[in-house]
Amino acid sequence: MNVSKINIIKVGPVQDKEYEGRKYQIQEAECITLTDDGSVNEVAVLRLGEDMRGDKAPKLGYYNASFALRANPKDRRLGAVLVGLMPIEVQRPSK
Repeated sequence: MNVSKINIIKVGPVQDKEYEGRKYQIQEAECITLTDDGSVNEVAVLRLGEDMRGDKAPKLGYYNASFALRANPKDRRLGAVLVGLMPIEVQRPSK
């Protein structure tokens, strides 16, 4: 399992989707990935897992995000999937 520091800055609504006649839901969070010293790395969108949606969605803030490799059901390609969030305190680098 790999861990990355992130700052969740916005959590979107749960969305109903459909693919090839199959209905499903997604929820995404806008986040900033951070370097080891807490500097901004890049801005990205993170898809929340089923167990992190709706009322269980994370609050805004800093986290250690844990990822694991999983096969995509559409094409069986391996990709990183969010499997856990642990709140952390991040000290911003001095300017």
